[in-house]
Amino acid sequence: MEALIKPELGLTIWTIVCFVLLVLLLSKTAWKPLLQAVAERERAIKNDRESAETARAEAEKVKAELDARLAQLRTEIQARMGEALQTAEREKELLLTEARKSAASIVEFARKEIEAQKLEAVRELKNKVAELSLLTAEKVLMKNLDHRANTELSARYLAQVEKERPDLKMSA
Repeated sequence: MEALIKPELGLTIWTIVCFVLLVLLLSKTAWKPLLQAVAERERAIKNDRESAETARAEAEKVKAELDARLAQLRTEIQARMGEALQTAEREKELLLTEARKSAASIVEFARKEIEAQKLEAVRELKNKVAELSLLTAEKVLMKNLDHRANTELSARYLAQVEKERPDLKMSA
């Protein structure tokens, strides 16, 4: 142990000589390939870094393009949705207008039909009244067979009706 604490001069010189020889031998044989390997590794790392930077820049460029395209698509979608809503609103208004026209024509047709039925009912009622009047007159006349009195009565009645309702005037 003491030799380690107090080194001898001869051992120190031989150790230095061996070390220098080892360095020279390694520099001739191993250092060049080691340095080349380190330099190559450094170049590879540098190339990888540059490739990564290029890829990152390209990815950012693609991302920016995609974001721009996405924004453009959103704008286009918004525009198309607006157009679709306007078209739907126009179609709705058109359908409502057609429905109103159809309803109005149905109501008008129904009104005309009701008016026609009303006129028909009035005409039937007049015919029934006339028929009943004739039946009543026939029964009255059957009781009173006086032809002259009946003719006079009929003439007076017709004259009275013509005075009250000139539109019913009988032409001779």
